[in-house]
Amino acid sequence: MNTKVLLGLLLSFMVGVVCQLAHIPVPSPPVLTGALLVFVMSLGYWLVDRYLVARPAEQKGNCGGHDLDQGRRQ
Repeated sequence: MNTKVLLGLLLSFMVGVVCQLAHIPVPSPPVLTGALLVFVMSLGYWLVDRYLVARPAEQKGNCGGHDLDQGRRQ
């Protein structure tokens, strides 16, 4: 599994633990459907990111690159 996904799940868990221990409301919907909505949105974001990274860059030939990569300085 992706490291960013695991870190995100761990961070979410820790936020929930801290909110429970501090007796403050959790910054998410308190119902299962709301929590699933947040999960599915995160999953969709992650899946689209994986899809876009796997595709070859279509306009790479039109990119001039960064000035520092070309050895030019201003």
